[in-house]
Amino acid sequence: MSNNELYVLNGGIGKNICFTSCLEKLKSVNLMSTWPKIFLHHPNVNFCYAMNLTPLLDQRDFLKKFDKIHFVEAYDEYFCINEIHLVNNFRRILNQNILEDVYNEIYFSYDEEDSLQPVLSKLNDFVCVQFVGSDEHESDTDFEGSRSIRKDHAQSIIDILNFDLKLNVLNVFSKKNLFKNTCEVDQDLTYRNYAHLLKYAKGFITIDSCLNHMSANKFCKTKGVVLWNDYHANYRFNYSKNCNMTTQTPNVMRFDKNEVIDNFTKTLRENVDVRS
Repeated sequence: MSNNELYVLNGGIGKNICFTSCLEKLKSVNLMSTWPKIFLHHPNVNFCYAMNLTPLLDQRDFLKKFDKIHFVEAYDEYFCINEIHLVNNFRRILNQNILEDVYNEIYFSYDEEDSLQPVLSKLNDFVCVQFVGSDEHESDTDFEGSRSIRKDHAQSIIDILNFDLKLNVLNVFSKKNLFKNTCEVDQDLTYRNYAHLLKYAKGFITIDSCLNHMSANKFCKTKGVVLWNDYHANYRFNYSKNCNMTTQTPNVMRFDKNEVIDNFTKTLRENVDVRS
């Protein structure tokens, strides 16, 4: 493969993270992505260009600089009609072997590691939670088809984590002060910071969103609980190392908080065993 080829990726952060699994077979590759920092420091990435708001058709002079351009779209017909994980559909498109246990690859620098030390010192024993999707808003009402957990339901889970299990709770990818009894840090955290912090968390609870995909980084051993609205989304986007729970009320995100906590405490024990 020529290193003057370009792979173009669109979509959300989770979708871009899923593509990282393919990079082990792509050497010195050039990428264009809506989330270019996902690919920082990856040894097989030559450079990742940011896909800006300018339509690709208006960037033809730039695109002509490459010998070949691959528009990689994993939300294709095959994905829609077959039971296949998004990671493996990317790999299928690129003629790579299908994985039994899917994973992703996110690399971090020593400087990034050092910059997180003050945050880790403040957080101490902490868990990560994500109860609101990136394209949704917090609410005290259930919405059909939503990935997000109702605000009062999420708060009840946070309170148990904080008061009963004595854990600091880091609420990721949501505005500050959205929930009570969560831990605030002094510096603004980026999505790369959250992905990195997950490695040091005691565990996590998340919905079908980017924290789920970050947890499958092959360098991160942390297991957690993932809450799903729909069975089909579950098998297309889940990771077997986690405890994946599908709602008992079809198409509405309702879960028994005690069952969620029971499953979470099981992953806590498993995380201790993995790290010991």
